[in-house]
Amino acid sequence: MRRSDLLVFGTLSIATACTGLVAGPESTATAPVTVSRDSAYVRARRAVQAESFTVDKVDSTAGLITGTRYASSNARIGSSGACRVRLALQVQGNSQGAQVATTSSWVAPEPMEEQAATVCEKERGEVLSRVNQTIEPPAQ
Repeated sequence: MRRSDLLVFGTLSIATACTGLVAGPESTATAPVTVSRDSAYVRARRAVQAESFTVDKVDSTAGLITGTRYASSNARIGSSGACRVRLALQVQGNSQGAQVATTSSWVAPEPMEEQAATVCEKERGEVLSRVNQTIEPPAQ
């Protein structure tokens, strides 16, 4: 991931400190995929849209997708629907194969600070798992 993208992502984490939100830790991972870079990028974009992310930045040339899945408007405090999930995907590779780097975190309303680490981290993990399965479906 490029330094400028990490700075933007990190700045968003700091900005939430003043808004009545609690931010979780940033998680990063890199995984190889068996499809071309272009196919992996298309699958990643499809996965982000399927998970109802608001796409903040798309750069197909650089293989970058960043987005936020905002909390549901009618979600109860303490439920997974009250958590925001932020995600940045960087797809690199060539026609023979690709590699997908992910950076993700969660943000929760301050009133659910005590349970946010459990509830929102679980939601972030489940969302990321579904995104990864769309990019690289399990072998059958």
